[in-house]
Amino acid sequence: MFILLLAALLLLLLGWNIYYRRHWYRQVDVTLDFDRTSVYAGEQVELTEVITNRKKLPLPVLEVGFHTRKELVFQDTENTNVSDYVYKRDIFAVLGRQRITRKIPILCQKRGYYKVEEADITAFSLLYRKRYSQALTTNAVIYVYPAQVNVSETMTVCERMLGIMQCSRHLYEDPFTFRGIREYTTSDPMKTINWKASARTGGLMVNTFDSVMTQKVMLYLDVEDGGILKQEELVEESIALAASLIRKCMRQGMEAGLLTNAQYRSETKADIGIMEENRQENVFCEAACINSKTYLTQIERALALYRKEDGWKPYEDCLIQTKAEDAVMIFISKNATLERQKMIENFLGKERYGIWLCPVYRGEQQHIDTAANLKFMTREVEKG
Repeated sequence: MFILLLAALLLLLLGWNIYYRRHWYRQVDVTLDFDRTSVYAGEQVELTEVITNRKKLPLPVLEVGFHTRKELVFQDTENTNVSDYVYKRDIFAVLGRQRITRKIPILCQKRGYYKVEEADITAFSLLYRKRYSQALTTNAVIYVYPAQVNVSETMTVCERMLGIMQCSRHLYEDPFTFRGIREYTTSDPMKTINWKASARTGGLMVNTFDSVMTQKVMLYLDVEDGGILKQEELVEESIALAASLIRKCMRQGMEAGLLTNAQYRSETKADIGIMEENRQENVFCEAACINSKTYLTQIERALALYRKEDGWKPYEDCLIQTKAEDAVMIFISKNATLERQKMIENFLGKERYGIWLCPVYRGEQQHIDTAANLKFMTREVEKG
């Protein structure tokens, strides 16, 4: 009798293990989503992890794991391993028809495009003698835009140059931009007379208007890092400067454009909307100055997507004649060589004005005697 009971128990255990092996993963789902689609480097986001068991069968021990690049720093380091990637693995007890939701705070340390494309779930047999695993597809993506850095000093120099350019050009008036009122002269047309102001002052007064010249800034970003000793911090600072200047210019009502010698893979070009028939291979932005939120987003995404492994083209390739001939030119390059100086000065000519921003490591000196219409400025960066 005892032997029959034991045999029945063993058969029951075997049947349960077979049933559990075939059904444990069914109607089990894991979703991962960032609470925002884009952030700036240095900001924090939340990754929402949702584990759903839609069947009646409970899962006493369910191990859920996923991995992403190590530039995303998990604030809770428990059950987290860091190597080339960050591996996060936690254990849950999931009842039948239960959903578990938790939020994981993450610090986005560095610009980039981050994806969590797969999660794996693991369960165990009744006596933990066997381990069952299943891979699930997830679709958590986030753009980490370049860090926002202080560009007030550069903007002050830029605005001064724009003022010089505006004063040195013969401009037509813009009838939609009112500037003030002055006394009438015989050369003024009758339509500019302000009759109310004339009645108050007892003499003819006319309206005056600002010029039609729009403030424009064109940036030329250099990501070349061809030395034996790589200077990644200086390249990252260059990218952050370009993004911050574009944002600052557009928020102040200026038109701005960006050209770069960065190279992109074909799939990356599709992500940022590069039209090969309209743009050079190494240029992801129109060769013109624009003030548009959509255009700004395109630039920030493109700068987030650039990877140093994709390389670069010669800097002179992006020094093309643009549609914005009346713009201040800002050259962002850490490569302060005489060859680079000659290239920039030849492109700038004698009629236009420009600024050369050169990131350097803190404590290092860098100075170049440039032409009068080219201002050379350095930006100190901490060495990693």
